[in-house]
This record gives sequence, structure tokens and C-alpha cells, in this order.
Amino acid sequence: MKKSFVEVAIFAEMEERKAAFAKFNRVVNLDNAKAILEVMKDKGYKGAEIIQVIKAEDALAKGDVDLVDINGNPISEEDAVNYFLIMDGQHRTVAVALYNEWAEVEEKEALKIPAVIVELKEDESIAEYINEINITKKEWATPDYVRGALNINPDIEFLKRYNEHIKSDANPKGISLSTLNHIYCGASGAINKKDFSLLCSGITQKGSKVVKPVIPPHNLENGDRFIAICLDKGFNKGDIGKRYLITEFNTIKTEAGSVQAAFEVFESITPNDKAAMFNEKENLDETLIIKQFSKIKARVLKKKETANKAA
Repeated sequence: MKKSFVEVAIFAEMEERKAAFAKFNRVVNLDNAKAILEVMKDKGYKGAEIIQVIKAEDALAKGDVDLVDINGNPISEEDAVNYFLIMDGQHRTVAVALYNEWAEVEEKEALKIPAVIVELKEDESIAEYINEINITKKEWATPDYVRGALNINPDIEFLKRYNEHIKSDANPKGISLSTLNHIYCGASGAINKKDFSLLCSGITQKGSKVVKPVIPPHNLENGDRFIAICLDKGFNKGDIGKRYLITEFNTIKTEAGSVQAAFEVFESITPNDKAAMFNEKENLDETLIIKQFSKIKARVLKKKETANKAA
């Protein structure tokens, strides 16, 4: 079952409120929070460990963020005055919630979190501020930059797809960046970590002599269709992420000079074809895949020739 947390009291500038999270930033590593918890059990809460917040109603006034409480429940505009939005200190806040749950059992005093209210520039969004804190505070992995880029550019469908499918700690059965690039852009290095970092900063063009868009040429419709067909044929995200299938797809597309020809071959995969692509350890095998697709292509070609003769 999903963990339910007790409410946490945050005080800043002589005012006490509950904790609010930006919906897009409510991704907390519980192991990290538990590590902070163990220190708190031993040493208590140090007064210098101040988190950064903003009044929830001021955050909503920015118009670029949806707020939730510590358990992910939406916070209305009317109720926002009872909350501080946490800009930096999500893990520490969850750790305090865990501590207070433990303290109640141990009959100890609950903790309150000291905070400082930050000021945003007039044209600075909540997402920009949080992204910049995270980037400078720790080493981000590629999925973090993808999520950050989407936060800054929430209407870009290309970023939505990558954020949905990319393999990460939160999505261990996802697809690697290089494979996603093959699926949507046709090349493994089409977009990289540095590019997503630029997008996190609101930069959409790159290059000095030759200026080009940071987001590369892509085809979302074909990429979505490829993934949908693979899933429909019984392959999982892990299978798709190994790149063998998209490599075969792109090879067929190049040989036939038509993406439709590649789709026809993939749509012709039978359960027996799929089974033949796995080795005795039940893992996709590149050699077996190439061998089986040769048979599928021959079968599709023969079917076409028969249809042409009948016509």
C-alpha cells in the first residue's frame, strides 16, 4: 500500500503552516529521507538546517504550478493560505514526517521545520527556481534533466514522450536515452544530457556558426506506433529498451526505402516469431532476432507476391 505521511509544521517569519509540494517535484527518494531520519533520531533537528519555501498562494499566483500536500492531495486556492510551498528541502520534510510518526510512538516531542521564504524574480517561474536549485545542489542524471526540461517547456510533446519512457530510478523498466533517440529521431546521439540541460535553462537554440534547434528532427507518430506495435506483440519496455528491435526496424526501413514496409513486417510478428527471438535464458538475443526477422520478411514478401498474382 502507498505510504501515508503525517502533516508537518513549517515555520517562517513568525508564521506556521503545513507543507505543500509542487506536483511535478514531488518525487522523493524514501531511502534518502530515511537516512536523514536516522540522523534526526540521534541528534535531533539542527536549527541551521533551514529549508526554502514560498507562500502557497504566491506560488499559485505565478500560474505555472499545481500544488499537493505531503500525501499528494490537491491543494485548492482557498486552502493555499495554510501552506508553504517547499522550494528546497523535500527530503528533509518527509524525514520530519517520519520522525514525528516515530516520536508519537516513543512519546517524544514532534519536530517543526525552520524555513526561509525566498523571493523570485518578477519573470522567474517556480519550475525555473526549483530546477536551478537541483542542478547546482547535486549531480543530475539524464532523466532528471529530461524532467526538468519538461517542467520548463510543459507543452512540448517531444519532451513529454521522453519523460514518459526514459529509464530512471523511478522508471527502472523504461527505455534508455540512446534507444529513444533511435525510436523517435533515427540516431542514437540525436539529443543528449547537455541538450536537456540547455532546455532546463530555457535555451531552445544552440551552435555558434550554425544555429539549430536543441530539439532534433523527430517523428512522434512513427515512434509511438513502433512502441505500440511492440507492446501489442508481447514485448515489454525492457525488451524495447535493448535497441535490437528498433535497429531491425530501421534496417528494414532503409532497405525497403519505406517506413510503411518496416511497419508491415513488425505487424506480421506472430507469437511463435516472438518466442523464437529469445534464448534459453528467456532474454532477447540479437542473433536470433536477425535470423527470425529474415524469415518474417520473406513471409511478408511472399504474401505480397501471391496477392499481386491474384490481382
